[in-house]
Amino acid sequence: MTFTLLYSTVFSLLFGIAFVHPVHSADVILNEYNAVPKAGGFLKIGKEDSRLGRREGNGDDWFEVVVVTDHLDMRGWQFVISNRTGVPDIPGPGQEIFTLTLTDEPVWADLRSGTIITVAEDIDATANAYLPEIGEWWINVRANNTAAGKYITAMNFAVSNEDTQFTILDDLGTVAYGPSGEGISPLSGVGLSEVFKLEATPTGAITPSAIEYADGSSSSFGLPNPWTDITGPQIQDFSALRAVVPYFPLTSVVINEINTHSDLPEVDWIELFNTTAAPIDIGGWFISDEVVNLMKYQIPPGTMIPANGYIVFLESTLLFSFNGELGEAAYLSQGDGLGAMTGGRDSTNFGPVENGVSFGRFPNGSGPFFRMSSRTRGDLNSVPDFGPVVINEIMYKALGPFAPPLTGSDAEFIELRNGGLVDAPMAVNYGSAGIFPWRVSGGPSFEFPPTAVVPAQGFTLLVTFDPVLEPLKLAAFRSHYGLLPSTPILGPNGGRLDNYTDSIHLRRPDIPSLGEAPLVLRDSVTYFDFGDWPTGPDGTGPSLERLDPNVPASDSTRWAASLSAKGTPGAENSVVNVPEPTVVAQFFLGSLSLSVLLRIKNRRPQRLTTRPEKNGIEV
Repeated sequence: MTFTLLYSTVFSLLFGIAFVHPVHSADVILNEYNAVPKAGGFLKIGKEDSRLGRREGNGDDWFEVVVVTDHLDMRGWQFVISNRTGVPDIPGPGQEIFTLTLTDEPVWADLRSGTIITVAEDIDATANAYLPEIGEWWINVRANNTAAGKYITAMNFAVSNEDTQFTILDDLGTVAYGPSGEGISPLSGVGLSEVFKLEATPTGAITPSAIEYADGSSSSFGLPNPWTDITGPQIQDFSALRAVVPYFPLTSVVINEINTHSDLPEVDWIELFNTTAAPIDIGGWFISDEVVNLMKYQIPPGTMIPANGYIVFLESTLLFSFNGELGEAAYLSQGDGLGAMTGGRDSTNFGPVENGVSFGRFPNGSGPFFRMSSRTRGDLNSVPDFGPVVINEIMYKALGPFAPPLTGSDAEFIELRNGGLVDAPMAVNYGSAGIFPWRVSGGPSFEFPPTAVVPAQGFTLLVTFDPVLEPLKLAAFRSHYGLLPSTPILGPNGGRLDNYTDSIHLRRPDIPSLGEAPLVLRDSVTYFDFGDWPTGPDGTGPSLERLDPNVPASDSTRWAASLSAKGTPGAENSVVNVPEPTVVAQFFLGSLSLSVLLRIKNRRPQRLTTRPEKNGIEV
């Protein structure tokens, strides 16, 4: 773990706040922190983190709090961390105190009860995914001296098994909770292979000295804490806290396709699909494009959606349109028939898209959303549209040794593959409007030069250093991977890839307006080094390779660890090509129901795509 000594044996702050517990019910409570050392440390044999799995360091320095007061504004609040509390400088190593302050970012302005907040030194932020209305209750923010400082102070901190204690201060500097941690409760006992955690359901009645705080041999980063007592396995129950935002995923009726960017005479529309073998009355349900008003449009009473059938709502009926030029979201909320919502909800987020291109589920009715090769309003979805340039290989944690001046971060790369028969220019000339480049965004950030191309049936590598200004690194990189001089290498890509998880988005500029070109998503992947994802690429040598460049590859099933010790940059991947099952094969395998097969067999040659059945609603 990172032990950056900010102050030498600071007692004044601790004495000023020691044992000053709030007299009212707590708004936020400490829930867990990691005590496993980064170098060589593991949870007890056979134990693992619920999210991170079993790994050295167990995620390194991190802690977790739970919001127990609804609509809480935590802008300007502080976490005061005392590591090795009370230990003198001599003989040392001495006490450390770290103060981390939450920024004024809007995410902190209205936190719902039941929210889990984690602060980690080495795990990227997830704050932009926080949305309790669709079941996303977790916020992780990154605090270290190389972070951007968008959500919390950009500084290193440390937690350990040596009497780490926390005090939470509100924006006025008043103690909201604490001090809490080892030395308060429990008085001692948190070991090198354990975490400190609350073994009880979080409520405002939990005090910093509660006996339910204990050492634990397994952890749950960003998830409810599990433990075992004399009655058997237990887990924290967040249902009461989260009842303020009722939610459960809709599965009977789902958003299936959405047309978000249309120019007259075309219109925006949203298609719903009934996944069951019985008709469903969706009268009184709601459709919206904004989470702050989920009841924007109420579906008329008595509206039926046929068994395994479709219903389409046009923008003329909804009285709003979807922002396909810039991207936004769509929500379907189940109604109770009395004008309120039950909590059942389906949703999708979408980015900018070209005029006339829809987003749809693949496979139809059940899969994730992709940009589609054709619009199929009121009918079975087409196949995803992607390529010919795709993200093909990722080296996010290279294994040395490296010849100077190359370092481990310099040896990282992202490989793009062009499956087309002609070179793919990575900038688009829109004539008098200008030349606009493709971009890579997410964790890395890169804008392609105007003359850049990905060769036909070839590859281009993106690296963290500047190949033009750092020729010695370029030579060492080519030597390390045995690359041909003709392999295109571009950079710098704006930062190293994260070793835990990162997102890589490949975006193409659309038709510009007022000097700006919306960036439409052409390929994307968010990788992890835990869970269902291959762990070999996490510093043992191989890269992360795409199984098949000709099918969508947004999840772990389409990626594998390279069979080559250093990956295969600038060449075809080494992993066995496992083609995605064809649509027909998926039908017969049962991924779609038999009723869908019957629907295809008896499909009418002409769909009612231009003649709404009634009031802009097509069934």
